[in-house]
Amino acid sequence: MTGRTAIYNARLLDPASGLDANGGILIENGLIADIGVMITKATVADVKIDAKGKALAPGLIDLRVKTGEPGAENKETLETAGDAAAAGGVTTFIVMPDTDPVLDSVALVDFIKRRADSVAKVKVLPTGGLTIDLDGAKMSEIGLIKQAGAAFFTNGDKPVEDAGVLRRAMSYAASFDVLVASRPDTPSLSKNTVMNAGAFAARLGLRGAPPEAEWIALARDLMLAETTGVRLLADCISTARSLEAVESARASGVKVSCSLAAYSLFFNELDVGDYLTYCKVQPPFRVESDRMALIDGLKRGAIDAVVSAHDPQPTEDKRLPIADAAYGAVGLETLLPALLSLVVREDVPLLAALKTITSGPADLLGLPQGRLAKGAPADLVLFDPTAPWACDRDDLSSRSKNSPFDGRKLEGKVLRTWVDGATVFERG
Repeated sequence: MTGRTAIYNARLLDPASGLDANGGILIENGLIADIGVMITKATVADVKIDAKGKALAPGLIDLRVKTGEPGAENKETLETAGDAAAAGGVTTFIVMPDTDPVLDSVALVDFIKRRADSVAKVKVLPTGGLTIDLDGAKMSEIGLIKQAGAAFFTNGDKPVEDAGVLRRAMSYAASFDVLVASRPDTPSLSKNTVMNAGAFAARLGLRGAPPEAEWIALARDLMLAETTGVRLLADCISTARSLEAVESARASGVKVSCSLAAYSLFFNELDVGDYLTYCKVQPPFRVESDRMALIDGLKRGAIDAVVSAHDPQPTEDKRLPIADAAYGAVGLETLLPALLSLVVREDVPLLAALKTITSGPADLLGLPQGRLAKGAPADLVLFDPTAPWACDRDDLSSRSKNSPFDGRKLEGKVLRTWVDGATVFERG
């Protein structure tokens, strides 16, 4: 994007610096050239945009997005995911490796980068599979795949059950100072489950996933991270005890960060209700005390990143008996509203919420975006933080419509999104 664009009369929000003030941003050649109260309607620019007092923040960075490309484009493509991301204010997202074929080689990581550059409206970074075919038997070529552009390494939703393989992979990753993300799960406890284990699951006659499945795997991952010195992301933790374990390990010097799925902050196990398959996700909705503990962690700044956990599934895979339905929910367009609803309803500080989807994930990956600063990429989102709306899955831009937020009332609406200074979404 060449030329000069001035966005004025905005409420500037920058979690990285703690900025919450009125002012504007000057964009030049795709970068933030200046920022502050001096940017007004009188500023010399080729394009001038009146923000009308709405919130202007760094574009969102989503660390956990699945698409169907390659291999299952009927679920989602990089193009349709890019459209959904732009509509949700997400200007950078990270693609999980569990495609078909798996992103476990230099060629496939390079393919995703090139394909996304040609079709997606937003920035897309691939992950690398931690093990070949994600089967947990042999680690991938971490060094070469990192050089090809992998943002970090993960086995996705398939935990590496062999502790020896995981230890070797962590040790190798540590030598390259790359981030390893691991979603803590013990398949022998969680396989073929539908929701959180407990009295409510028992009343519904559904097999539940006990929280111990997460705790056991997380304890192992933290011990291996301590001994190998790897940078570990405890991916999509969902319980109070897991957060306590992460904070304790962090205090003792382990290089560990953690992420949460936005739905873990918004829903509890009761929201599965009358066998709602759109609420069948991994990890499952937990008990209310877990949800509130995670919200408290968000308020305290203990959460490094909140993710959409975008996992599109076609209607034919969701409109089945709940035991047979696929796991997963779309979330790119509800990531920001879910957090803004917590700001309104649970008194979460606005900058604390925004940090987990801007500078927090940017710092984990060493990205220049995610902040309002001179010289940073002009990846921005303009939004109304309190605008009420009801989510209708048929209005979502994602190719699949499996949203647990369908019919839910939310606060916060994205008005406009910029990537490198160019508008990629504008409401109305």
